Amino acid sequence: MPEFIARHRVVEIGLDRIIDTVNNEIDEFGVSTIEMFYVHKTEEMCCILEAPSQEAIKNHYTNAGLVCGYIAPIERIDTKIGEKSERLRAIGELAARLAHDLRNPLSVIKNTVEIMESKQVLHIEEKIIYYGRLRRAIDRISHQIEDVLDFVRPTQMKFQKYLLNDIINSALEKIVRPDDVEVILPTTFVYCICDQTKIEIVLANLIMNSIQAMSGTGTIKIVLSDTPNDVVIQVSDTGCGIPENILPKIFEPLFTTKQTGTGLGLASCKKIIEQHGGLISATSRENQGTTFTIILPKQFVSKKIEKLVASN
Repeated sequence: MPEFIARHRVVEIGLDRIIDTVNNEIDEFGVSTIEMFYVHKTEEMCCILEAPSQEAIKNHYTNAGLVCGYIAPIERIDTKIGEKSERLRAIGELAARLAHDLRNPLSVIKNTVEIMESKQVLHIEEKIIYYGRLRRAIDRISHQIEDVLDFVRPTQMKFQKYLLNDIINSALEKIVRPDDVEVILPTTFVYCICDQTKIEIVLANLIMNSIQAMSGTGTIKIVLSDTPNDVVIQVSDTGCGIPENILPKIFEPLFTTKQTGTGLGLASCKKIIEQHGGLISATSRENQGTTFTIILPKQFVSKKIEKLVASN
């Protein structure tokens, strides 16, 4: 039977009589009092009860000559506490990961600046080396922060018609690609109504994941398809693949198998694609590779555009 907590005002002088009245095993309304607490300062009685419904509890107290000021299911209270604890846990875990991931590039920046300050004259070759270290460390910090912001901040989507091939090329320009990684670009040209910046973020994330999965050597193939109802993007690699027991979890926030990273990259991708009314999924075979598939429905975006035009 469901459990409830109830609270009401009780004058202490009549406390014993009320306890005898309400503390029955099971009354005619199906209410059983499990525990009772009296707070002298506020003259309030709190009871934990088993009852078929809140209405039964109200009838129970009315029969005892009491007016109940508060009734709530214990399950609801526990759920709210659990949700708050879960949010706090997630925030704490994310903060710990960020602190860990940012410590290394910050150390690189600090050490490099100290070396540069200790030298009275820097030759051009040294400048190239030191500035390269600084740039890579800064890029790494920026990437970590952008991962978090892309996931948590609410942003207004800006839908326009774009050539997806251009978005793919733009994403590739922002990625450091090893010489031994071959990228096979789409042979078809496909237009899509989307938020260019957001889709570029998704593609950059998927391509970087593929590069890491292949340990710097292998092939990435990007395929575009244009159907009457959808635009489909597929990003495949020849990497190590994702174990079957891990595959269902990869889009969960904070889930990661890497030593570094916030675990928000793929979760952010999923959020962006869902904002486009689409779906993102992954198929994988260990030691053979992984394919990510994005489906963007044309009808969803068209309705968004119609609403925007109508509002203007």
